[in-house]
Amino acid sequence: EDRTGMIMSLIRVGLMVGSVYVVVLMLFRQQLIEGMKWFLWVVIATNLIFLPKTTIFIHDPLSKTKSKVDNVPYALGAFASFVSQVGKSVTETFESVFTLPDYMPYHKTGTVFASALMSQVGQFRIVDPVFKGNMERFVNQCIVYDAMIGHKYTLTDLQNTPDIWKFVSRQASPILGFLYKEDKNPGAIVTCKEGAKKLSDLWTGEIKKATGIYGSRVQNRKLTESAFFTDLMGGAKLLSEGRAIADNAQSILRQEMMINAVADASNNKLSELKVPSNYAATKALLQQRSTYAIAGEIAARTLPLFKNVIEALSYALFIFIVVLALLPNGYRILITYFGIHVWTQLWAPLYAVLNLIMTLYGTRESLGHGFEQGLTLLNSSAIINANTDMTTLAAWLSVSIPFISYGILKQGAGAF
Repeated sequence: EDRTGMIMSLIRVGLMVGSVYVVVLMLFRQQLIEGMKWFLWVVIATNLIFLPKTTIFIHDPLSKTKSKVDNVPYALGAFASFVSQVGKSVTETFESVFTLPDYMPYHKTGTVFASALMSQVGQFRIVDPVFKGNMERFVNQCIVYDAMIGHKYTLTDLQNTPDIWKFVSRQASPILGFLYKEDKNPGAIVTCKEGAKKLSDLWTGEIKKATGIYGSRVQNRKLTESAFFTDLMGGAKLLSEGRAIADNAQSILRQEMMINAVADASNNKLSELKVPSNYAATKALLQQRSTYAIAGEIAARTLPLFKNVIEALSYALFIFIVVLALLPNGYRILITYFGIHVWTQLWAPLYAVLNLIMTLYGTRESLGHGFEQGLTLLNSSAIINANTDMTTLAAWLSVSIPFISYGILKQGAGAF
């Protein structure tokens, strides 16, 4: 079976074009040495570079996938394998030397994955409408009044507790009550203590539902529920410098969902009481942050895709390189072609440097807002916004990496 595929046809085209080119060159320069040099290069190129075949395996460390590709020209397969292995080894070696406790390395998770996870936490809301309605009524009737009276706890206590639900459910009033609904039933008045117990039994299922919606995809990566919980707990430890801010990832998510539930219930109560809020200022701030975040997210999504496209195009370009490389001085074209592969492999170590620096900044920003005490009503918004900003800023800074790696390859320090 002929396994040369279209390579043999391309070699014939290259030989025809090259032979005409070299004959014209010899006539003009009146030197046979040009023809001999070209003939020697053709023999080496066809027999050692283009005709031998090999099989390569493509590994994706993030998605854990492996693909097999047969009949790849040996030179292309060997060089691509070599430079990708070197790039991977350099990245992993760097991240094994310059690291932090609970560090989430770039070559395993991507850029500033811990901050991306904390940014994702800010999106978590109660998704079940019945549970949400019951929780809103519980907040208004059982939390607001207790905080206002100040006998069991004050507003300051409520703002600073790292586990709102545990804090308020344990002290729920056996006298005060609220309307509790189940499925399609019209509902019944239950005491705050009884309602807290009913709601506690539903939290696990509610967190599971919310995780399926808000936590299934982070930074273009699809995560299982267990992987999301594991990574979230690891990211929280990293950003809090190893402090035990919560017992588990579910506690972090429940806390954020309670923070959002209290905020939503408060806003709804203000609307019921016809208390005006500064809607215009709030909307302007949200739109401004949204614009920055969306632009940064586009950059974060585009650059890895851009790298993949560049690599794919460079491999596909090989069919034209076969023809061009068989022209006189074709080895220069081949060297330039292989330089493209070296350029793309320089990106990963530079992304690793960026990941380390931005993770350090993210940790400092999180601790600056009191993350070592856990998420609270007082600091949740600031911590999540800070990590969202770190994710956005890292995406913007990553735009410079292709240009820096090209400068290192072509011009050295002068490129800076």
